Amino acid sequence: MKEERLPLSFRAPEPEDLDFLYRIENDETVWPISDCMMPYSRYALKQYIAGCSNDFFSEKQLRMMVMLEGVSEPVAIVDLFGFRPLDGRAELGVIVDPAYRNKGIGEQSVAMLCEYAARVLGIRMLTGTVPVGNEQSVNMLERNGFEQVATLPEWMLVSGEARDLAVFQKKLQKKS
Repeated sequence: MKEERLPLSFRAPEPEDLDFLYRIENDETVWPISDCMMPYSRYALKQYIAGCSNDFFSEKQLRMMVMLEGVSEPVAIVDLFGFRPLDGRAELGVIVDPAYRNKGIGEQSVAMLCEYAARVLGIRMLTGTVPVGNEQSVNMLERNGFEQVATLPEWMLVSGEARDLAVFQKKLQKKS
C-alpha cells in the first residue's frame, strides 16, 4: 500500500513569516542542531527576510518554507547550506513546527528537497548530521535513503554534555 502524500509545497521566506521564524529560531531545543547560541531579534529576522535573495549559487545556501495546503503559516523550514559547487554537494537541514511533528511532514519535506536539489540545482550528494540518540531524525533520514557514514565522537555539547554526532549521506540521482 502506497503512503498518502500530504499536500506540501515550498516557497521563499516572506515578510509574513516573521512571527513563525521568530518562534522557530528562538526555540532553544533546536539550538544544538542549528549552531545557534542566542536568540534572534525580530529586527534581525526582518533584515534576513528583506535581504534574502534566495540565489543558491551566490549565497551557497537556500531556505524554503514548507507550506501545508489549508494552513496559513508555514509548518516547517528546509535548508540547503554549505554548498560546494565544484563537488556538487550540500548539507541539509529541516525543522518542523512542534505542532506539526509526527505527521510525516519532515520526511516528505526531505524527500521533496532531495528531488529538487537533484533535478533543479544539479546537486549530486547531500549530507545531514544528527545528534546520536535522536532516533526520530535518524529514522527520517534513513527512510529517505540516507546512510550513516560516520560518527564524530563527543562532537557537540548539549546542555553541557558531550554528545556524538552521526553523519548521514545520500547520493542523488538526477530525474528528468
